Amino acid sequence: MVETATRKSAAPATAPTPSTDALPAGAAPAPASPLRRWLSLGVRVVVIVAIAAGMTWSVVDQWPQVQSTWLGLAWQSVALSVLAALLGMVANTMAWRAAVADLGHRVSIAAALRICLVGQLGKYIPGSVWAYVLQIELSRRAGLPRARAFLATLVSVGLGVTAALGLGLLSLPALRDAAAGDESSYADSVRVALWIVAALFPVALVCALPRVLTALVQLTLKVLRRPPLEHRLTWPGVLRVVGWSALGYGLFGVHLWLLANAQAAPGLDGLLRSVGSFAIAMTVGMFAFLSPSGLGVREAVLVAALAPFLVGSGGVGAAMGIALASRLIFTIADVIAAGLAALSGVRQLRREGGAVVAPATE
Repeated sequence: MVETATRKSAAPATAPTPSTDALPAGAAPAPASPLRRWLSLGVRVVVIVAIAAGMTWSVVDQWPQVQSTWLGLAWQSVALSVLAALLGMVANTMAWRAAVADLGHRVSIAAALRICLVGQLGKYIPGSVWAYVLQIELSRRAGLPRARAFLATLVSVGLGVTAALGLGLLSLPALRDAAAGDESSYADSVRVALWIVAALFPVALVCALPRVLTALVQLTLKVLRRPPLEHRLTWPGVLRVVGWSALGYGLFGVHLWLLANAQAAPGLDGLLRSVGSFAIAMTVGMFAFLSPSGLGVREAVLVAALAPFLVGSGGVGAAMGIALASRLIFTIADVIAAGLAALSGVRQLRREGGAVVAPATE
């Protein structure tokens, strides 16, 4: 009888529980509340409608300007450009997964793809933070504590900016010349982009050092009142994140170069400029907090970089058409990537019951 009583008292401790960040202690009955379920469903519906509305508005708003350029593109260029964008998104997902691993957790590739590729749809809601909020929420549902998901996103974004600024050096001379010889609104945006690159790159390099990055992470955990890391971030971990991020931005640049190559023949110089300018454009777009996915700011940098190659094909007008076609292709790629990631995760979630994240052994 003593043994039976012991087993009964131990049973609650071994019963499966949701993520520790999901509910406070003693709040186990809350998920069974009908009101809570309806509120959760309502929030999901609102988020889905907001994302769909943002994506629809983005396409409809750009179509009059991009129509002639889009219809003039060969389908091979469009298909390869979509493929390059998709591969770049996968590379950025691997960068986030590498950041999670260096923070002491292991996330399956399928779960990471679902978290990042579905979560990035939040960027179509005005306000740059929504993609990260959605990504953190999807991470929690997969079993990763909110604090670790937030830190992984912070680390991957920060090191991604470092990689992007490094690649941006490839296009700085061309962008500087374009800004110096132009007094249009595009030139103003390019000048702002150059100042951001000049100011951030040295800071980003210092912050990317594992010792400095670990100190920043520990400070963040202290502010969040979470337990500190038990180990420092490592050089291999940091280099993996930077390497995957650089590959992602490189593929995004290839995506742009394929579109420009359909209108002109930019060659190797154009490829380097496309990679560098796209990396700068996406980095600067992060600071356009009120614009969905950096709309407008990103295009200004790309137009300045592409216009010299397209003088015989329409100059600034053709460059704007390609920049907008690039955004339209990214919208298509976002939908494809999120759809495939969500579908591929359904079977695994049913089989594993959502247990796709496990703490690393330390």
